[in-house]
Amino acid sequence: MSSATALGTTPQFLVLVALLLVVARALGSVTERLGLTRVVGELGTGFVLGPSVFGRLLPSMYDPLAPAVASTLLSDLSLLGLVLLLTLAGLETDVELVRSYARDVITIGSVGVAVPFAFGLAFGLVIPAFLLTDTTPRLVFALFLATSLCISAIPVIVRILIDLEAFDSTFGQRTVATAMYTDVVGWLLLSVVVGVARVGRLDLRAVGVVVLTLSGFLLGAVFLGQRVVDAILARLDDADGRGHLVILVAAAVGGSALTYAAGIEPALGAFAVGLLFARAGGIPDRARATFEQMTLGVFAPLFFGVAGLNADLGLLFDPTVAVVGTATLVIATVGKIGGVSLAASWLGYDGPEAVGMGIGLNARGAIEIVVATVGLELGILSTRMYTVVIAVAVLTSAMTPPLLRRVLQGISGDSTPR
Repeated sequence: MSSATALGTTPQFLVLVALLLVVARALGSVTERLGLTRVVGELGTGFVLGPSVFGRLLPSMYDPLAPAVASTLLSDLSLLGLVLLLTLAGLETDVELVRSYARDVITIGSVGVAVPFAFGLAFGLVIPAFLLTDTTPRLVFALFLATSLCISAIPVIVRILIDLEAFDSTFGQRTVATAMYTDVVGWLLLSVVVGVARVGRLDLRAVGVVVLTLSGFLLGAVFLGQRVVDAILARLDDADGRGHLVILVAAAVGGSALTYAAGIEPALGAFAVGLLFARAGGIPDRARATFEQMTLGVFAPLFFGVAGLNADLGLLFDPTVAVVGTATLVIATVGKIGGVSLAASWLGYDGPEAVGMGIGLNARGAIEIVVATVGLELGILSTRMYTVVIAVAVLTSAMTPPLLRRVLQGISGDSTPR
């Protein structure tokens, strides 16, 4: 990029960032008052400032911002928000508690992925042909749709649980741990489907490389990364906590860069760094409070806001698209909540907690938007189906807070499986 181009884009970029922060704050306050938590308003920010609303109502003001909307710098800034939010989630996770119910996490998470995946695959095989692209085989499309419907958005789930003051509860810790597991499985499935779309066949070697890389990273984090973090924190003389804050952010960004370079979701690296710091005793309260305020007040809203900037929800006014979108939403919701609830009930969880985990994991939010964007760029999703998947991501996230708030009233703070 030339310096002239960069200078020409900078004012629009700065204006757009300012608008994202202000609108996210305003919409977050509105949705919080409506009982939907702040993250729902933050997710809606991108749609308000994108072509869906701003571009239609005030095109003369939106058009000058269009280059900034599409800028790589904005995407990188939103990625930083994702990294910091997942680091915060790892920092506040009770590692020993999560380890104690690892079997439950794997069982519930696996069923919670398999059921909506099966529903999505079956639905993808019968969707009207005019909603598909001409270049992608129907089976590849169906596999991609199934993958997009089986994932959970851990950044949204974390933010909702924090807003509902349920993150530190046993229920919250179980839900976050299961969400992270389903997130990892979902990204592995996505890598498989994308590989099939690119080469026209299942590349087992590529899948094996991803699995080995992921295993190597996790083992390295546990045995080497923990020692490094322990050694650094033990030698850090930092009365006001600023040094801890700098080390935490640097480690989070570095860990995310490492996983990204290895072909793994960067959020996993950030979450792992947070866990390492939690196991090492965390950071001083003052530094933790600053980190939380910075993350939840500035960077997380940017991440959620940017996620919807490129979506045009106006396509949902097409009657056929609206019907398919409604069916997709029902299939995704029933598959996720039903699968998770059945698995949790089978393991002995009481009714409210089993249903509550299903409701929590049904939030797909910005992660499904990212997956949909990949599908659009690869030509797997048509513009219409891209809009459908985006709508499902937003609506599942919007319905989660009120439903989860009601269910939480029947869950004991220290509930354990029978």
